[in-house]
Amino acid sequence: ILAEIMEIERSDLDHNRKKSTEQTESSVATYYSTKVKLSQLYKNANNKLALAKEYLSLVRRYPMKIRSVVFHTRRMCKEVLEKYQLMEECIASRTTDEVEVVLNKCECYIRSPETFKYDLEKEAREKEALKRKREEEGKRKAFEARMVRKAKREGLADLNHYLRIGAEIPTVDVVKRLKSYSKEECLAAWKKDHSQHCMSFHLDEGGCKRDRACAFLH
Repeated sequence: ILAEIMEIERSDLDHNRKKSTEQTESSVATYYSTKVKLSQLYKNANNKLALAKEYLSLVRRYPMKIRSVVFHTRRMCKEVLEKYQLMEECIASRTTDEVEVVLNKCECYIRSPETFKYDLEKEAREKEALKRKREEEGKRKAFEARMVRKAKREGLADLNHYLRIGAEIPTVDVVKRLKSYSKEECLAAWKKDHSQHCMSFHLDEGGCKRDRACAFLH
């Protein structure tokens, strides 16, 4: 009787193992066997908004910094964002959901062109903002050129000597410690080791409001 019971248990165990293996193989096959028509691939490849939305779905699955999300979305949808004056709104997005809202607006304008009204005042503001951003970005390059020229004048072998001063990247522990300092102590410590980096980016609650236009390193 004991031998029969053991045989039944072995039989049940083998059956459960076989069933589990079949389920695993079935789920793997289903995951990797999605069929897509070639015509649909061509259609989606030419649809920048569809491409950007697919990208956002991947971002939700594999999170990354919003700055990178905005940058990639701008690259994919630059033409349509500029056409419907939504580039600045995209750049100002702070979350993936906000970026998707901008893309949804683009889709609405494409489906119903009559709903879009070109804003001349907004165009003027965007041009002025772009001009300021380029000026700020140019300040960093000008600073680096001055430091290299200074090293050359002084006959230094390392032309990046002055660019290395204050270039130390603040660690998480350093940032945490500096936040506990008074404003004067924090500024003095920052100038000593991290003067080329943006203090607002690392220490302010909302980060640096100038973003890419900031002349300091982020």
